[in-house]
Amino acid sequence: SGMEVPPSEGGPFLNRSKYYEYLKNKQGIDTEYTRQADMLYKIFRKFVLDYMDCYYPTAADVAADKELQAMFVQFLHQSEMAVGKMLPDLRTIKDPNIIKEFYADAMASFMWDVSAGHEQTGNVSPYVQDASFCAFKWAPGALVGSKDTALLQALLMSLTCQSMPMLMGTDWTYLFP
Repeated sequence: SGMEVPPSEGGPFLNRSKYYEYLKNKQGIDTEYTRQADMLYKIFRKFVLDYMDCYYPTAADVAADKELQAMFVQFLHQSEMAVGKMLPDLRTIKDPNIIKEFYADAMASFMWDVSAGHEQTGNVSPYVQDASFCAFKWAPGALVGSKDTALLQALLMSLTCQSMPMLMGTDWTYLFP
């Protein structure tokens, strides 16, 4: 994800393109998957920046938006569980261009994660169809998830488990000579 890259090596990376560049230059990882994932991320990021430009004439307007600030304060607070204090404290950044870029990177990363990221990591919907096998929530001492849990996970799966368009096609034989 880019969050594991230490500050001594320029990380952490919320911008996936910078992360793929890091993988290529520092780790020697340059696959068809990373190249296509990078292209998709850039499409999402351009969409976010173009969308922001429709509503905010300047980067200063983006940085001054109280609702965006509140959303990203919450995002940073929740992210702290996963990455500690590695992400920036936006209250200390004075350059509105840096703030706008951060917002664009974060939103494009969200878009990538909930679309290609979910598809790439697999589909869990077959597993969660049965709340006695795999439930999102278990009551202490219960052998199965509750009816409410089964209903909620079925609703979540109905909204998130649709197949995404293929990035690479179905013939992978050229990757494994």
